[in-house]
Amino acid sequence: MNLERNLKTAITSGKVLFGSKEAEKSVKNKTAKMIVLASNFSNDFLENQRIAKVLEFPGDNLALGALCGKPFSISVVTIIDAGGSGILSR
Repeated sequence: MNLERNLKTAITSGKVLFGSKEAEKSVKNKTAKMIVLASNFSNDFLENQRIAKVLEFPGDNLALGALCGKPFSISVVTIIDAGGSGILSR
């Protein structure tokens, strides 16, 4: 499966959150289904959590932000609802 294509589909048809603070909240609330981390992300909280699925995006935070269609860098994308994508089956 293509991570980039599935992530784009999840962003357009599902519910996703951007940023480490949002990811921390959703992990604490147990609403996060998957977390996608940029390759240059470093956060002790998220790395030490027991999340069902954590994927590392092959690019850095600038590339992840561009993939998400944002004009800024994004280090973490939290998948709450995958929508029509098959990203959770990875």
